[in-house]
Amino acid sequence: MKIAVYNYKGGVGKTRISLNLSLSLDFGVITNDVYSPLERVLDPERLLKLDIGQPIPDLPNDADVIFDLGGYPDERAVRILEISDFVLIPVMLDFGDLQVTLDFINEIQEFNNNIVVIANKTTKGDFEQIEEVIHEFFPQISVLEIKQSRALPNLFQERKSIRDMVNEGGMKKFHFTPIAEQFDAIIHHLNIG
Repeated sequence: MKIAVYNYKGGVGKTRISLNLSLSLDFGVITNDVYSPLERVLDPERLLKLDIGQPIPDLPNDADVIFDLGGYPDERAVRILEISDFVLIPVMLDFGDLQVTLDFINEIQEFNNNIVVIANKTTKGDFEQIEEVIHEFFPQISVLEIKQSRALPNLFQERKSIRDMVNEGGMKKFHFTPIAEQFDAIIHHLNIG
């Protein structure tokens, strides 16, 4: 399976979502972000950082990969969108984020219509507002939630998935179980595993 995590809006959590999915599913990651911190966590055989202008490699149909795309237009993105089974679009509750996201969805639908919006870093009431705005313009698109949590920043220190951190028990189990369950819901929605 190939999953693109993409939005033109930067700072919405694309890389952290990509990393947790990669660690949870044992997928490789391809990124066009020259300054990606993924190399601090993923082994070199699981990460391909594309240089500027470097083409996307030919991938087997059964390749399991996450495309972590930087928050900017990239001519290679059209090909990535076309070959991806799903496009996950993280967004946060901010007028600018939502407007860019709505424009982005409108722009990419011709290349891939299997879109899931991820309402990221939500606090009380954020998810419902994001879902309402997305469904006003795109009622067919699923909106899933990842609440505000310290679990995602810990990925880079722990070098393991949120589910693995939960399975260790203790305070991590107490604090990180809700977000692990939200990622489980995303994985289930994508029909993986």
